[in-house]
Amino acid sequence: MEDNSSSGDEGLTYERAGVSIEAQDAAIELIKPLAASTHTPSVLAGVGGFAAAFEADFAGYQNPVLVSSTDGVGTKVKLAARFDAWEEVGWDCVAVCVNDLVTTGARPLFVLDYIACHRLEPAVVERIVTGIRDACLECGCALLGGELAEMRDVYAKGEADLAGFAVGVVDGQRRIDGSTVVSGDVVLGFPSSGIHANGLTLARKVFAGLSDAEWRAHNEELGCSLASELLRPTIIYYRWLQELAAAEIEIKALAHISGGGLPGNAARMLPPGLDVRIVRSAIPVHPIFKLIARTGPVGESEMWRTFNMGLGLTLVLAPEQAEAALELPQFQRTLHRVGEIAPGTGRVVLL
Repeated sequence: MEDNSSSGDEGLTYERAGVSIEAQDAAIELIKPLAASTHTPSVLAGVGGFAAAFEADFAGYQNPVLVSSTDGVGTKVKLAARFDAWEEVGWDCVAVCVNDLVTTGARPLFVLDYIACHRLEPAVVERIVTGIRDACLECGCALLGGELAEMRDVYAKGEADLAGFAVGVVDGQRRIDGSTVVSGDVVLGFPSSGIHANGLTLARKVFAGLSDAEWRAHNEELGCSLASELLRPTIIYYRWLQELAAAEIEIKALAHISGGGLPGNAARMLPPGLDVRIVRSAIPVHPIFKLIARTGPVGESEMWRTFNMGLGLTLVLAPEQAEAALELPQFQRTLHRVGEIAPGTGRVVLL
Protein backbone atom coordinates (compact mmCIF):
# COMPACT_ATOMS: atom_id res chain seq x y z
CA MET A 1 0.00 0.00 0.00
CA GLU A 2 1.27 3.49 -0.85
CA ASP A 3 2.21 5.70 2.10
CA ASN A 4 0.32 9.01 1.73
CA SER A 5 1.79 10.61 4.84
CA SER A 6 3.81 13.81 4.48
CA SER A 7 7.58 13.43 4.29
CA GLY A 8 8.07 16.98 5.60
CA ASP A 9 9.36 18.33 2.28
CA GLU A 10 6.40 17.52 0.08
CA GLY A 11 2.94 19.08 -0.04
CA LEU A 12 1.50 22.23 1.46
CA THR A 13 2.42 23.10 5.05
CA TYR A 14 1.30 25.74 7.52
CA GLU A 15 4.71 27.38 7.11
CA ARG A 16 4.30 27.56 3.33
CA ALA A 17 0.77 28.90 3.79
CA GLY A 18 2.17 31.75 5.86
CA VAL A 19 2.29 30.75 9.55
CA SER A 20 5.42 29.67 11.40
CA ILE A 21 4.68 27.58 14.48
CA GLU A 22 8.40 27.46 15.22
CA ALA A 23 8.64 31.26 15.32
CA GLN A 24 5.64 31.43 17.62
CA ASP A 25 7.18 28.89 19.98
CA ALA A 26 10.46 30.82 20.00
CA ALA A 27 8.65 34.08 20.72
CA ILE A 28 6.73 32.55 23.62
CA GLU A 29 9.96 31.37 25.21
CA LEU A 30 11.30 34.93 25.02
CA ILE A 31 8.08 36.36 26.47
CA LYS A 32 7.79 34.04 29.47
CA PRO A 33 10.49 35.64 31.67
CA LEU A 34 9.27 39.13 30.78
CA ALA A 35 5.74 38.31 31.88
CA ALA A 36 6.97 36.45 34.97
CA SER A 37 8.83 39.57 36.14
CA THR A 38 5.46 41.35 36.56
CA HIS A 39 3.71 38.56 38.43
CA THR A 40 2.29 39.04 41.88
CA PRO A 41 1.40 36.25 44.33
CA SER A 42 -2.11 36.34 42.86
CA VAL A 43 -0.93 34.93 39.52
CA LEU A 44 -1.51 31.17 39.51
CA ALA A 45 -0.92 30.52 35.81
CA GLY A 46 0.38 32.81 33.12
CA VAL A 47 1.95 32.57 29.66
CA GLY A 48 2.04 29.12 28.13
CA GLY A 49 -1.30 27.59 29.04
CA PHE A 50 -4.66 27.87 27.36
CA ALA A 51 -5.86 30.39 29.93
CA ALA A 52 -4.23 32.40 32.68
CA ALA A 53 -5.37 32.24 36.30
CA PHE A 54 -5.48 35.04 38.85
CA GLU A 55 -6.47 34.47 42.48
CA ALA A 56 -8.21 37.66 43.54
CA ASP A 57 -7.34 39.02 46.97
CA PHE A 58 -9.95 41.59 47.94
CA ALA A 59 -8.94 42.04 51.57
CA GLY A 60 -9.71 45.60 52.56
CA TYR A 61 -12.50 46.00 50.00
CA GLN A 62 -16.02 46.13 51.44
CA ASN A 63 -17.67 45.78 48.05
CA PRO A 64 -15.09 44.86 45.39
CA VAL A 65 -16.15 45.79 41.86
CA LEU A 66 -14.19 44.54 38.87
CA VAL A 67 -13.53 47.10 36.12
CA SER A 68 -12.28 46.26 32.63
CA SER A 69 -11.08 48.12 29.54
CA THR A 70 -9.66 47.37 26.13
CA ASP A 71 -7.96 49.52 23.51
CA GLY A 72 -5.28 49.57 20.84
CA VAL A 73 -2.53 51.96 19.81
CA GLY A 74 -4.00 52.80 16.41
CA THR A 75 -1.73 53.74 13.53
CA LYS A 76 1.14 54.50 15.88
CA VAL A 77 2.20 50.98 14.89
CA LYS A 78 2.90 52.31 11.38
CA LEU A 79 5.53 54.63 12.82
CA ALA A 80 6.86 51.88 15.09
CA ALA A 81 7.45 49.67 12.06
CA ARG A 82 8.95 52.49 10.01
CA PHE A 83 11.34 53.70 12.70
CA ASP A 84 11.93 50.45 14.61
CA ALA A 85 10.37 51.64 17.87
CA TRP A 86 8.54 48.59 19.19
CA GLU A 87 9.10 49.12 22.93
CA GLU A 88 7.26 52.44 22.78
CA VAL A 89 4.06 50.99 21.33
CA GLY A 90 4.27 48.03 23.72
CA TRP A 91 4.18 50.52 26.59
CA ASP A 92 1.26 52.37 24.98
CA CYS A 93 -0.69 49.13 24.64
CA VAL A 94 -0.89 49.05 28.43
CA ALA A 95 -1.14 52.82 28.97
CA VAL A 96 -4.25 53.34 26.84
CA CYS A 97 -6.10 50.64 28.76
CA VAL A 98 -4.92 51.50 32.27
CA ASN A 99 -5.65 55.21 31.77
CA ASP A 100 -9.25 54.32 30.94
CA LEU A 101 -9.43 51.92 33.88
CA VAL A 102 -8.23 54.39 36.52
CA THR A 103 -10.92 56.94 35.67
CA THR A 104 -13.17 54.80 37.89
CA GLY A 105 -10.70 54.91 40.77
CA ALA A 106 -9.73 51.30 40.12
CA ARG A 107 -6.41 49.64 40.93
CA PRO A 108 -5.04 47.72 37.92
CA LEU A 109 -4.75 44.00 38.58
CA PHE A 110 -3.64 42.43 35.32
CA VAL A 111 -3.24 42.99 31.60
CA LEU A 112 -3.49 40.72 28.56
CA ASP A 113 -2.22 41.59 25.10
CA TYR A 114 -2.92 40.63 21.51
CA ILE A 115 -0.13 40.97 18.94
CA ALA A 116 -0.92 40.36 15.27
CA CYS A 117 1.62 40.71 12.47
CA HIS A 118 2.57 39.88 8.90
CA ARG A 119 5.55 37.70 9.84
CA LEU A 120 6.20 36.69 13.40
CA GLU A 121 9.73 37.76 14.32
CA PRO A 122 10.59 36.61 17.86
CA ALA A 123 13.06 39.46 18.45
CA VAL A 124 10.43 42.07 17.55
CA VAL A 125 7.82 40.38 19.74
CA GLU A 126 10.30 40.37 22.60
CA ARG A 127 10.79 44.13 22.21
CA ILE A 128 7.04 44.79 22.15
CA VAL A 129 6.53 42.70 25.27
CA THR A 130 9.48 44.43 26.95
CA GLY A 131 7.52 47.68 26.58
CA ILE A 132 4.39 45.98 27.88
CA ARG A 133 6.38 44.59 30.84
CA ASP A 134 7.82 48.00 31.70
CA ALA A 135 4.36 49.62 31.62
CA CYS A 136 2.93 46.89 33.84
CA LEU A 137 5.69 47.46 36.38
CA GLU A 138 4.95 51.21 36.25
CA CYS A 139 1.35 50.67 37.36
CA GLY A 140 1.89 47.59 39.54
CA CYS A 141 -0.14 45.11 37.55
CA ALA A 142 0.68 41.67 36.15
CA LEU A 143 1.10 40.73 32.50
CA LEU A 144 -1.07 37.66 32.75
CA GLY A 145 -1.05 36.34 29.20
CA GLY A 146 -1.80 37.15 25.60
CA GLU A 147 -2.01 35.93 22.04
CA LEU A 148 0.25 35.98 18.98
CA ALA A 149 -1.18 35.86 15.48
CA GLU A 150 0.75 35.66 12.20
CA MET A 151 -1.48 36.64 9.28
CA ARG A 152 0.42 37.38 6.10
CA ASP A 153 -2.80 37.70 4.12
CA VAL A 154 -4.07 40.47 6.42
CA TYR A 155 -1.02 42.60 7.27
CA ALA A 156 1.56 44.11 4.93
CA LYS A 157 5.19 43.08 5.21
CA GLY A 158 6.79 44.50 8.35
CA GLU A 159 3.48 45.53 9.92
CA ALA A 160 1.94 44.57 13.24
CA ASP A 161 -1.04 45.54 15.36
CA LEU A 162 -1.49 45.63 19.12
CA ALA A 163 -4.44 45.52 21.47
CA GLY A 164 -4.52 45.48 25.25
CA PHE A 165 -7.03 44.27 27.82
CA ALA A 166 -6.92 45.39 31.45
CA VAL A 167 -8.83 44.39 34.58
CA GLY A 168 -8.84 46.27 37.88
CA VAL A 169 -10.75 46.49 41.12
CA VAL A 170 -12.35 49.32 43.07
CA ASP A 171 -14.43 49.40 46.21
CA GLY A 172 -18.02 50.00 45.18
CA GLN A 173 -18.43 52.79 47.72
CA ARG A 174 -15.36 54.57 46.35
CA ARG A 175 -15.97 54.10 42.64
CA ILE A 176 -15.63 57.37 40.75
CA ASP A 177 -18.61 57.89 38.44
CA GLY A 178 -19.19 61.65 38.34
CA SER A 179 -22.52 61.45 40.14
CA THR A 180 -21.50 63.97 42.83
CA VAL A 181 -20.27 66.64 40.42
CA VAL A 182 -22.05 70.00 40.87
CA SER A 183 -21.88 73.44 39.35
CA GLY A 184 -18.95 75.38 40.80
CA ASP A 185 -16.63 72.37 40.98
CA VAL A 186 -13.13 72.90 39.63
CA VAL A 187 -11.51 71.11 36.68
CA LEU A 188 -7.82 70.29 37.01
CA GLY A 189 -5.66 68.64 34.39
CA PHE A 190 -2.53 66.52 34.17
CA PRO A 191 -0.40 67.13 31.07
CA SER A 192 0.15 64.67 28.26
CA SER A 193 3.63 63.75 27.09
CA GLY A 194 2.61 64.74 23.57
CA ILE A 195 0.34 63.12 21.02
CA HIS A 196 0.02 59.86 23.02
CA ALA A 197 -1.71 57.22 20.84
CA ASN A 198 -4.49 59.24 19.22
CA GLY A 199 -4.71 61.28 16.06
CA LEU A 200 -1.71 59.59 14.44
CA THR A 201 -3.60 59.03 11.18
CA LEU A 202 -4.06 62.78 10.78
CA ALA A 203 -0.56 63.58 12.00
CA ARG A 204 1.00 61.10 9.57
CA LYS A 205 -1.03 62.65 6.75
CA VAL A 206 0.26 66.10 7.66
CA PHE A 207 3.89 64.95 7.44
CA ALA A 208 3.44 62.39 4.66
CA GLY A 209 5.69 64.27 2.25
CA LEU A 210 8.77 64.06 4.48
CA SER A 211 11.60 61.63 3.81
CA ASP A 212 12.89 59.27 6.50
CA ALA A 213 15.90 61.55 6.90
CA GLU A 214 13.63 64.53 7.55
CA TRP A 215 11.60 62.50 10.05
CA ARG A 216 14.82 61.59 11.89
CA ALA A 217 16.42 65.04 11.77
CA HIS A 218 16.55 67.13 14.94
CA ASN A 219 13.73 69.68 15.09
CA GLU A 220 14.54 72.81 17.10
CA GLU A 221 10.89 73.53 17.82
CA LEU A 222 10.30 70.06 19.24
CA GLY A 223 13.70 69.58 20.85
CA CYS A 224 14.00 66.16 19.21
CA SER A 225 13.23 64.49 15.89
CA LEU A 226 9.68 64.35 14.58
CA ALA A 227 9.81 60.55 14.70
CA SER A 228 10.88 60.57 18.35
CA GLU A 229 8.19 63.09 19.22
CA LEU A 230 5.31 61.17 17.65
CA LEU A 231 6.57 57.90 19.18
CA ARG A 232 6.95 59.36 22.67
CA PRO A 233 5.27 56.94 25.14
CA THR A 234 1.92 57.78 26.69
CA ILE A 235 1.97 58.86 30.33
CA ILE A 236 0.42 56.34 32.71
CA TYR A 237 -1.46 58.35 35.35
CA TYR A 238 -2.04 55.68 37.99
CA ARG A 239 0.84 56.63 40.31
CA TRP A 240 -0.09 60.33 40.20
CA LEU A 241 -3.65 59.46 41.18
CA GLN A 242 -2.33 57.27 43.99
CA GLU A 243 -0.37 60.23 45.31
CA LEU A 244 -3.51 62.36 45.33
CA ALA A 245 -5.36 59.59 47.17
CA ALA A 246 -2.53 59.34 49.72
CA ALA A 247 -2.94 63.08 50.34
CA GLU A 248 -6.68 62.47 50.95
CA ILE A 249 -7.71 64.43 47.86
CA GLU A 250 -11.24 63.41 46.91
CA ILE A 251 -11.76 63.23 43.15
CA LYS A 252 -15.35 63.44 41.92
CA ALA A 253 -14.78 62.61 38.26
CA LEU A 254 -12.01 61.76 35.82
CA ALA A 255 -11.69 61.75 32.04
CA HIS A 256 -8.90 60.23 29.97
CA ILE A 257 -8.35 62.59 27.03
CA SER A 258 -7.80 60.24 24.12
CA GLY A 259 -9.55 59.90 20.76
CA GLY A 260 -12.04 62.74 20.38
CA GLY A 261 -9.93 65.21 22.35
CA LEU A 262 -11.39 67.31 25.16
CA PRO A 263 -14.82 67.79 23.51
CA GLY A 264 -15.30 64.06 23.04
CA ASN A 265 -14.04 62.90 26.44
CA ALA A 266 -14.42 65.51 29.18
CA ALA A 267 -18.21 65.54 28.73
CA ARG A 268 -18.31 61.82 29.58
CA MET A 269 -17.60 62.58 33.24
CA LEU A 270 -20.70 64.77 33.70
CA PRO A 271 -24.09 64.05 35.26
CA PRO A 272 -27.08 65.59 33.41
CA GLY A 273 -27.57 69.36 33.35
CA LEU A 274 -23.94 70.43 33.50
CA ASP A 275 -21.21 71.66 31.16
CA VAL A 276 -17.42 71.55 31.40
CA ARG A 277 -15.97 75.00 30.75
CA ILE A 278 -12.30 74.77 29.71
CA VAL A 279 -9.98 77.78 29.45
CA ARG A 280 -7.74 76.94 26.52
CA SER A 281 -5.02 79.38 27.56
CA ALA A 282 -4.62 77.46 30.85
CA ILE A 283 -3.50 74.31 29.02
CA PRO A 284 0.24 73.93 28.34
CA VAL A 285 -0.12 73.17 24.62
CA HIS A 286 2.78 71.02 23.45
CA PRO A 287 4.83 72.27 20.46
CA ILE A 288 3.90 69.21 18.39
CA PHE A 289 0.30 70.40 18.16
CA LYS A 290 1.35 73.84 17.01
CA LEU A 291 3.55 72.23 14.34
CA ILE A 292 0.72 69.96 13.13
CA ALA A 293 -1.76 72.86 12.94
CA ARG A 294 0.65 75.06 11.02
CA THR A 295 1.98 72.39 8.65
CA GLY A 296 -1.35 70.77 7.76
CA PRO A 297 -2.81 73.26 7.86
CA VAL A 298 -5.35 71.92 10.34
CA GLY A 299 -8.13 74.18 11.68
CA GLU A 300 -8.36 74.95 15.38
CA SER A 301 -11.67 73.14 15.96
CA GLU A 302 -10.32 70.03 14.22
CA MET A 303 -7.18 70.11 16.36
CA TRP A 304 -9.21 70.25 19.59
CA ARG A 305 -11.55 67.42 18.62
CA THR A 306 -8.75 65.14 17.36
CA PHE A 307 -5.81 65.63 19.74
CA ASN A 308 -5.36 65.93 23.50
CA MET A 309 -3.65 69.33 22.93
CA GLY A 310 -1.36 68.85 25.93
CA LEU A 311 -3.89 67.59 28.50
CA GLY A 312 -3.94 63.84 29.14
CA LEU A 313 -6.27 63.53 32.12
CA THR A 314 -8.89 65.86 33.61
CA LEU A 315 -10.09 65.77 37.22
CA VAL A 316 -13.14 67.34 38.84
CA LEU A 317 -12.87 68.33 42.50
CA ALA A 318 -14.70 70.52 44.98
CA PRO A 319 -13.06 73.97 45.15
CA GLU A 320 -11.34 73.41 48.50
CA GLN A 321 -10.04 70.01 47.41
CA ALA A 322 -8.73 71.51 44.17
CA GLU A 323 -6.78 74.14 46.10
CA ALA A 324 -5.31 71.46 48.35
CA ALA A 325 -4.24 69.39 45.34
CA LEU A 326 -2.61 72.36 43.64
CA GLU A 327 -0.59 73.09 46.78
CA LEU A 328 1.01 69.63 46.87
CA PRO A 329 4.76 70.12 46.20
CA GLN A 330 5.06 67.15 43.82
CA PHE A 331 2.42 68.60 41.50
CA GLN A 332 3.57 72.22 41.32
CA ARG A 333 4.57 71.79 37.67
CA THR A 334 2.27 68.97 36.56
CA LEU A 335 -1.21 69.84 37.80
CA HIS A 336 -3.06 72.77 36.27
CA ARG A 337 -6.37 74.50 36.95
CA VAL A 338 -8.02 74.45 33.51
CA GLY A 339 -11.72 75.14 34.04
CA GLU A 340 -14.91 74.69 35.99
CA ILE A 341 -18.30 72.99 35.99
CA ALA A 342 -21.30 75.13 35.12
CA PRO A 343 -25.01 74.60 34.39
CA GLY A 344 -25.57 73.37 30.84
CA THR A 345 -26.54 70.53 28.55
CA GLY A 346 -23.63 68.09 28.80
CA ARG A 347 -21.15 69.91 26.57
CA VAL A 348 -17.51 70.88 26.75
CA VAL A 349 -17.25 74.64 26.19
CA LEU A 350 -13.82 75.81 25.11
CA LEU A 351 -13.19 79.40 26.20
